[in-house]
Amino acid sequence: MPDSMTFVPTPALLSAHPRDKAFVDFQHDVSTADVDLAHREGYVSVEHLKRYTTLGMGTDQGKTSNINGLSLMAQARSLDVAQAGTTTFRPPYTPVALGVLAGRNIREHFQPERRTAMHDWHWAHGGVRLEAGLWLRPLWYRTHGANLSEAYKTEMDFVRESVGIADTSTLGKIDVQGPDAAEFLDRVYVNGFSKLAVGKARYGFMLREDGIVLDDGTTTRISDTQFFMTTTTAQAAKVMSHLEFLLQVVWPELRVTVASVTDQWAAMSVAGPRARDALQAAFPHLDLGDTALPFMGLLDTHGSGALEGVALRILRLTFSGELAFEIFTPTHDGLRVWEHVLTSGHPWQMRPYGLEALGSLRIEKGHVVGSEMDGRTTLDDLGAGRMASKTKGFWGGALRNSPHLARADRPTLVGLEAVDEREPPSNGSILFFASDAIQGHGRGHVSSTTFSKTVGKAIALGLLQGGTAHIGEEVIAASPATGRQYRLRVVEPCFIDPQGARYRV
Repeated sequence: MPDSMTFVPTPALLSAHPRDKAFVDFQHDVSTADVDLAHREGYVSVEHLKRYTTLGMGTDQGKTSNINGLSLMAQARSLDVAQAGTTTFRPPYTPVALGVLAGRNIREHFQPERRTAMHDWHWAHGGVRLEAGLWLRPLWYRTHGANLSEAYKTEMDFVRESVGIADTSTLGKIDVQGPDAAEFLDRVYVNGFSKLAVGKARYGFMLREDGIVLDDGTTTRISDTQFFMTTTTAQAAKVMSHLEFLLQVVWPELRVTVASVTDQWAAMSVAGPRARDALQAAFPHLDLGDTALPFMGLLDTHGSGALEGVALRILRLTFSGELAFEIFTPTHDGLRVWEHVLTSGHPWQMRPYGLEALGSLRIEKGHVVGSEMDGRTTLDDLGAGRMASKTKGFWGGALRNSPHLARADRPTLVGLEAVDEREPPSNGSILFFASDAIQGHGRGHVSSTTFSKTVGKAIALGLLQGGTAHIGEEVIAASPATGRQYRLRVVEPCFIDPQGARYRV
């Protein structure tokens, strides 16, 4: 293209047929008539012309057909283009290589890293990293096996048989305060929170507006007007945004404030039949017995001795299905508390366990996570419909029972166990009944799999049409990715201790 400062278009280029439009900016459909109108309205500066007509505001940023529009204005003012002036040509007005735009933001610099207080400890003690969103988490520990398959089973063993500790700092944590905090949570969760006693926690689900499950988590009442909410790691930011939207747009009359405190608290879970013994040794000044700290109870306190003055928020919650305690402490004290608890648990051979073991333990217990709450499932799909209150309204409740979401053929949560002892089926494998042709979308899919030493075979959670009505039947799990097929038996989704005797001690 000729230089814009010397280019003077010929009259033939700028003349238009009297009955037709002539466009000078093909991205924003600016015509010769628009430029003429701008001149008659007094927008004779090229910068004013640009803003009045959107001339040159496309991706070319004024370096292509914009020149013709500027020439028209110059002609109307009896000037050449150099005298009328040009708009600012902003990058990229000439092509650049994608690598230039990437710059230093490559490989590990592509996105920010989020690290827990115990980050360096994990790698110094054999942890193998896993990127979980922006978080770097230990998947397994080399000190527990030569490979992932060996190590996670060992880590599951000491949680089931003695005691283990896991870094759970990545959980979303939200502080909810205000005179209407309890009413707000009643509206957010499908189950009730207004009558929750101070010092108690409750598990709950929240829905999207369309009735689909958004997230689950545990919320604890700290005082009459303050609650401590935890969310899944993956949905922490989305839940925070959801709560802010509801308060600002839907229920602005509620006197509530919410604040993300995820980075303010380090967290760890101590789980296993000897968990209470290990924690009692770590905090001898506390009463951690079943009466003083019952299941779903809270103890807000401080450490003593080596942890003198350190804030401790201890919740008796379980994700593994074993007796377990979640310890929250300010992030700058996280590593001190972690090391102190590990040292105190040495007589019971307390060891850390990673994300693979954590996920496998919850599969055995039938607890759902993002693999099941994948943006398509409802409360009833997950077998949690009974949690929905029948005496109060809640966000998403209006569409929860819409005909599409209440269809009888929707896949619902089931347990699956291998008929033989081969490795678990691949996640995402498509489920078929034994009489089905192995083609198409099938009857559901496998959502989470593992090998369970407790059960003695490969197990999985999945979503199957008809759900638990098919208990005892065999199904086929076909993996399009690997071309393999697996014979599975439908069972209840909770594989161990359905009565909860292990954690209610």
